[in-house]
Amino acid sequence: MLIVVENLIKAYEGREALALSGVSFQVSEGECFGLLGPNGAGKTTIIGCLLGLIHPDAGKITIGNLPPTDLAVREVIGFLPERPIFEAWFSARQYLEYHHALAKQDPSTRKEDVVATLRRVGLVQDAWDRPIKKFSRGMLQRIGLAQSLVGKPKILFLDEPGSGMDPPGVTLLREILLQLKQENVTVVLNSHHLDEMERVCDRVAFINNGRIKETRSLDNVPDLPYVLKIKWLPQVAEPTADTEPKTKLESVCLDTGSNLLEVNLNTARIKVSNTDNAATVIKALVEANLTLVSASPESTSLEGMFDSEDDNGGQE
Repeated sequence: MLIVVENLIKAYEGREALALSGVSFQVSEGECFGLLGPNGAGKTTIIGCLLGLIHPDAGKITIGNLPPTDLAVREVIGFLPERPIFEAWFSARQYLEYHHALAKQDPSTRKEDVVATLRRVGLVQDAWDRPIKKFSRGMLQRIGLAQSLVGKPKILFLDEPGSGMDPPGVTLLREILLQLKQENVTVVLNSHHLDEMERVCDRVAFINNGRIKETRSLDNVPDLPYVLKIKWLPQVAEPTADTEPKTKLESVCLDTGSNLLEVNLNTARIKVSNTDNAATVIKALVEANLTLVSASPESTSLEGMFDSEDDNGGQE
């Protein structure tokens, strides 16, 4: 295993409860491992310990059989904190060139590597030479992600990388994470975007009150019933009984064995038995000439992990 965490314990002064209480897990090379749990569960503390920025009171961490503070480890990692702080007087291009140099990357490819990284994170070109202090929250998150990638890390730690990003930014982040998996980069990800975690993570650990309650593989996620949210274009012509969306929805649900839960002006919620059933429903709605704009799950299988958490008084 590339990353091994054994019985990690961490206490903070002034807090009665332990921040980490015997946390153990392993991450293999090339795996995307997710940390999932409510606020204050201990996820950011775990990442801090993995980076060697926080010293646990007990337990052991090895990364490639070395402690996380070893310089050989730090040379191959990238990190995006939840609240990144920048040298705001730099432009985006200057900032990445600086970190490219700190990461001891080839000076002869510095300009090309920086441009490629800026493009990879989707930062608009007219912002490349703009001072970082003038960036929006979403732009800051993109440049932070770029900084974590510009050194071409073999191990990447991401703490809420989608925070402050707009929907296109979150989609781009998912694409980058899938690319990193193809490049055999090991990723430890802390995120509240459950649908994104479900799509990119190989395994997730659910953490609450400083303990790992469950570790789940996402290779074979149970194909369980869920609610499908659909949206369609409003009809231009006055609907008749045969063409009214609600009538079409009721007919399709009857034919496909699904359950129509709710219908609004141009949205609906349908209970489907599994993903195959959802695909059948969507196909039938299109064939019924309902002009669909979107169809997506209302929740993910990971939300069930929150539902099963025990209540210990909300301790951190």
